[in-house]
Amino acid sequence: MRDDDYTTKMTELIELMRIIGNDTQQCEVKESKRKLSSTITDTLSAFSNGSGGYIILGLSEKAGFTPVEGFNARSMQEALSQACEKMTPVVRPTIMTCPFEGTNLVFAQVEEMLPRDKPCFVTSLGAYSGSFIRTGDGDRRMTGYEVERLMEEHAQPVYDAEMVAGASVEDLNPALVHGLLERQRELHPHVFAGHSDTQMLQELRVLTKDEQPSADGDETEGNESAGSEDRGSEETTPRRPKGADEGTDHAREHGNSIDPSYANLRPTLAGLLALGRYPQQFHPRLNVTIAVFPGTSRAEVFAQGGHLVTAESITGPIPVMIDDAVDSLMTWTAGPADADPSGAGTHPPDYPRLVLRESIANALMHRDYSPHARGTQVRVNVYTNRIEVINPGGLFGSVTHNTLGNPIMPSARNQFLVSILEATPYPDGGYVIENGGSGYQQIEATLRAEGMEPADIDHTLDQFTFTVSRRRALDDLEDKNFAQRIVTLLEQRPSASVRDIMVDLHLSPIAVATGLRALLNKGLVESVTAQPHPQKQYRLLNPHIA
Repeated sequence: MRDDDYTTKMTELIELMRIIGNDTQQCEVKESKRKLSSTITDTLSAFSNGSGGYIILGLSEKAGFTPVEGFNARSMQEALSQACEKMTPVVRPTIMTCPFEGTNLVFAQVEEMLPRDKPCFVTSLGAYSGSFIRTGDGDRRMTGYEVERLMEEHAQPVYDAEMVAGASVEDLNPALVHGLLERQRELHPHVFAGHSDTQMLQELRVLTKDEQPSADGDETEGNESAGSEDRGSEETTPRRPKGADEGTDHAREHGNSIDPSYANLRPTLAGLLALGRYPQQFHPRLNVTIAVFPGTSRAEVFAQGGHLVTAESITGPIPVMIDDAVDSLMTWTAGPADADPSGAGTHPPDYPRLVLRESIANALMHRDYSPHARGTQVRVNVYTNRIEVINPGGLFGSVTHNTLGNPIMPSARNQFLVSILEATPYPDGGYVIENGGSGYQQIEATLRAEGMEPADIDHTLDQFTFTVSRRRALDDLEDKNFAQRIVTLLEQRPSASVRDIMVDLHLSPIAVATGLRALLNKGLVESVTAQPHPQKQYRLLNPHIA
């Protein structure tokens, strides 16, 4: 920019701050009348680690963002330059002296550093104590987890290639393994020509060698004994997800069982997550949770002493978790008319199935699998007006908020997992990653074609949130109409079940639950057990039936 462009930009920022009454996420103001603030290095770090920002020296926030009397712009410009030298890496902002209301102020533009250079920290404090990030109108010291995620950008993470201690080849689902091997041989016939199944699984990083075999030299028998002892009787065995044992005989008949003689081979984290029978046996929190709220926010529900409509834990390998999660979401958000096979009088579902599938697949595929994050699940929050899919770990590599929908050079945090999922089959056909991994482009195109709002993306260093708005939120005039429509229905009949209300009003289960909750809380409706109805019935306490 030219010098006058910097002055114009600074003036615009000051006018904005005068209106709102405080600093912004983008701009930090310091008086610096006699000396430079000691926290200026915190701000330099925060802007460098975030999305960049602006610093204005010689302006008083307390006095309504007016110039400080007696401010020495030349000496403060030099002091700011010296402060930049105290950073690692050294910060190189554009620093200008700009006129404003009869005096001069110091205006600096700090650019975001490249991922490979982060974290930027105060040299004397070190990376873990001297790294900051911008939050609201202030600077916050970064957590150790956030610092490590930035350091992770310096090299390709390999957490997904780590061996899962205690797991064995018997913990892989033969049907999924068979599908993977068939697909890889179909895609790369020359590469894998003459390779055995076991060789391929090692080359694909599904299996890896255990460099510390058991002391007795017979690990296969030891594993079998330990497995039966750990898993216990049928009563204490965790419930396997659907498809966990499917295809065993089929795989062995076709010569695709895993050779048990390779006793020193164990699944990697990527192999277990993509192809395992029950990965949560080893990592219980690497699953998907679904919480259905009868409202538009957590606060709205819990502040009123309310409860979730339902909460589910989805387990199994990634392809099964995606299928089960999407089926559950479609059940809770689709009205009975949506599934009418005749097509007469049907409505499109609140959320396109492809959008739900791709958003959950991306969350499981690109989430953070570092040891610090393995206790955190992928969460799906269902509100009456939107669905949020939240995974641990922010954007990675060259992918930014602006390039997410059309990355020029896409980056994968979990490169081995992504490679495996490209050939991992869904239980009902197709593959987890198709069309070159263009999941977000597919989501955007689908939402446009359906006339729906674009998805909203929010990300920090430790979390990524993908939000899709409900299709018919405007048609239903938000949640207020749910209760009123139920009242109108119950005024015309002595009682009705949840299923009756869904069918008669063409509402989804979550919409009915939302309306009934509001009516029950206000004492307008009561639940009754009426014979011969097998389902719980609801009726008005003060019916107005003609």
